[in-house]
Amino acid sequence: MSVRKHMIWFVAAILVLVLGIPGVSSGEQALVEEVPWEVVDDEDMPEAIAIWVEQNKDTRGVDLLPAGDVRYLLIAWGELPTGGYVVEVDFVTEFANVLTVDVTLTEPGPDDVVSQALTYPYQLLSLPAGDETVMVNFMGASWHGDALGKVSDSDEAIILEAVVGEDGVAPNPLVIRGRAQVYEATFWLVLEDGHRHLSDDMLTAAVGGPDWAEFEVILTYADPSSPSGTVIGGYDSAKDGSAVEVAFEPVAFGPVSWTMPDVSGHTWAEAWVRMGVSQGFIDGYPPVDESNIRTFRPDNSVSRAEFIKMLVAAQVPASELPDTEVPFADVRGHWVEPYIAWAMEEWDMEEWALEAAIGGMLSPDMMITREEMALLAVIATGETDSDAEVTFDDSDEITPGFEGWVAAAFDKGLIVGHGDGTFGPRDGLTRAEAVVMIWRVLNAQE
Repeated sequence: MSVRKHMIWFVAAILVLVLGIPGVSSGEQALVEEVPWEVVDDEDMPEAIAIWVEQNKDTRGVDLLPAGDVRYLLIAWGELPTGGYVVEVDFVTEFANVLTVDVTLTEPGPDDVVSQALTYPYQLLSLPAGDETVMVNFMGASWHGDALGKVSDSDEAIILEAVVGEDGVAPNPLVIRGRAQVYEATFWLVLEDGHRHLSDDMLTAAVGGPDWAEFEVILTYADPSSPSGTVIGGYDSAKDGSAVEVAFEPVAFGPVSWTMPDVSGHTWAEAWVRMGVSQGFIDGYPPVDESNIRTFRPDNSVSRAEFIKMLVAAQVPASELPDTEVPFADVRGHWVEPYIAWAMEEWDMEEWALEAAIGGMLSPDMMITREEMALLAVIATGETDSDAEVTFDDSDEITPGFEGWVAAAFDKGLIVGHGDGTFGPRDGLTRAEAVVMIWRVLNAQE
């Protein structure tokens, strides 16, 4: 451990004893503890995590993805012009409900012989499940470069920037990146929605000193009660312990800001669902009472309308959907109408829809079957049915006309069947299973 790291945690311990920590009552003790963590190699990544890494590794930043009993932390340096760049995690510790990840960045020297090709250096960690705030401190080479501007003597002690989506909405978790120079003081962040704090005070030891220190914070927060809020950065003065607010960053809230607690801890579905929320094709069910909690209901059966909506929403924003009337009486005026209209126009699903309809009714709220889901998924990838033999143990139960579509879905890796060798062609599909299918479609398209 470097002298600097020893000093950081020595300062932290002194601050606990002398200043006290907000949110820690007298008699409680905040200690620095090591946290178990592992570097995840490419060949050991679960399917969902591999897709997530591939999506994010070319953009500089940190990302956190809860997945059942673990959390995956991706630290990606982004696209760089040559080889020789290295991201190395030194250690992970916990202090006052904050996981601190210390990272050393190494860039090639002027005389180093490196590959002259674009590289995407990153490191993927597996951390224990939990809701602690994660703070990544960077040492060595510059992490932000000029992304946050160049600091000067006139700058405040903290510079912040919230990493939001293209629509300006804050995801959950929310990444806050910045620089700080707070010397021997306790640095903290708060996210509030105008009425209350959505997060506990996020605390760490001194992250500054003679030089500006770079960091990114991943903050999981409670469901907001208003459409906008503010990230506030400050520190407790080493002189008299008073709170000094320095930096203010406004944020907006939307569907991606909701935590959907009925997904948290779901053994295999949590990562897939959270990826769908961040992608924007999942927004869950709105709150039904004063609890102000949005839900996803991962184990509920999915209807034709819900599956088509998710399938199309993953491709095109709602603002670009056509205002076209479809030839089904029970779909006109239904919320899924523009999604079905788009699918019929862009994916040539008109033949399926006309064949599926009975008496001019498409029955959008009817439970979708697994064989029908396979057909729609294959069409969405731009492929057609296959002549390959279907090898599931219950292949003889597949409705005539669907065999080729199920075979094509299996060949493309869109379906894998049940663990007992069956497919269950006429069984229903859960909402969580539907999300997995959407992601496989997106991955197949790419």
